[in-house]
Amino acid sequence: MNIHTIYIHLYSNNISINQFSHCSELLLPVMVWLHGGGYSFGSGNTFLYGPDYLVAEDIVLVTLNYRLGPLGFLTAGPDAPGNQGLKDQILALKWVRDNIAAFGGNPKQVTLFGESAGASSVQMLLLSPLAEGLFHRAISQSGSALNPWSMAESSSERAFRLAANLGYLGANDTDEILEFLRRVPAMKLVEAAPTTLTVDDSRNNIGLPFVPVVEGYWNARGEREIYYEEPFMTQHPNEMYQQHKFHSNVPYITGYNTHEAMLFIRRLRKNPKLLEIIENDFSRMIPRDLNVTGASERVTRDIRQFYLGTKQVGVDSVDEMIALLTDLMFLQGIRKTARNHAKYGNAPVYMYRFSYDGALGLYKRMLGINRPGVCHGDEMGYLFKFGFFNLSLDPRSTEVLVKNRMVRMWTNFAKYGNPSPKNEEDTLLTTNWEPIDPQTVMEDINYLDISHNLRMRSNPETERQQFWDYMYGHFNGAAM
Repeated sequence: MNIHTIYIHLYSNNISINQFSHCSELLLPVMVWLHGGGYSFGSGNTFLYGPDYLVAEDIVLVTLNYRLGPLGFLTAGPDAPGNQGLKDQILALKWVRDNIAAFGGNPKQVTLFGESAGASSVQMLLLSPLAEGLFHRAISQSGSALNPWSMAESSSERAFRLAANLGYLGANDTDEILEFLRRVPAMKLVEAAPTTLTVDDSRNNIGLPFVPVVEGYWNARGEREIYYEEPFMTQHPNEMYQQHKFHSNVPYITGYNTHEAMLFIRRLRKNPKLLEIIENDFSRMIPRDLNVTGASERVTRDIRQFYLGTKQVGVDSVDEMIALLTDLMFLQGIRKTARNHAKYGNAPVYMYRFSYDGALGLYKRMLGINRPGVCHGDEMGYLFKFGFFNLSLDPRSTEVLVKNRMVRMWTNFAKYGNPSPKNEEDTLLTTNWEPIDPQTVMEDINYLDISHNLRMRSNPETERQQFWDYMYGHFNGAAM
């Protein structure tokens, strides 16, 4: 289970490899992309992530594939300790460090960026000691290691369920499980992975069967033991931040789209009764890390009242449910991440809110959603050229302007560690993107709102996040 197979794709703007092989001062900044897909699907290929826009700004782009689903995140004893997909990413970064100069890239100027599960991966690499020194800047788009879908609490149990659902019953230990699973064709493993999801998974809005885990096991003395393979992560990210264990000298961008949970529409199409199910069991909306012992009914009422008012969960309150699920599944973890890095780190942290609903919005169009708003994944159309989009845009269109600004800010960050460097004469960027102030981060988070204009603002989705700060402060003793 520990054999690494990674696929790396390199892109540059008509670079001659020989030109750079002996001229280190000419080496270009490198951007390494980690694709999303819930740790279950996806690819770094050009059909999805065309390099055209980014490499035009004189950077070298690297995209890669890493193992997914049970092949990448099965946990079952010492021979499958978990996080194989994340360890693939480590190997890819080591390859970049050792080889990218031969392709015109600077191994001392590597920016890691990703979206959704790729964004969560970026953050986990900022936490893992295995990634120390392998990259120098980081960007997380619409995902956080602190989002409830990004890590699993129980891991080996899912491996047992996977084997049982494939016909192997009565297994007593992980050795038996692995021996059986190794004989199953890879495609059957992948196809059977969703069958391991439980009723509780569905109730908690978690639809990802195999995701990263804290490695190791608890011994008879109640101590965590580590398997013999060098671990990727031995503590939960929350614990690591409390102990200030992260790569604190890496400049960081993190942010979100205004209507991330428009993905909820896809779930409604698959299960038309979902709205009725939620209405009859609204307590499923209580975050798992909110300590509401003895107060579940009250908290359920408070959440319902704040988001829905007098409405019931139904077709007339889909917008309200998108706002609630955007907060629960994405924004709370992203905002907490920004706070942790700004408060405890030694490098600038930049936050954004992507609010431009334009023709290059990717995911909403893939899903055939006509509802206004910026869906999860929509910002990627402004960074990458997608092969299945055959749009012919007016060069003077707002879409092209937003795309050019996004690409310029992302590549500026890769070059300078600052998305809007003051010493650069740039008529494209009309606003200085200021980092979060670490002195006031618990009360005030400044961010860049990216739409047809660029605007610095304070405290994203202010009223909604004030509500959650109150809830966590009241029940957990501390704000998010």
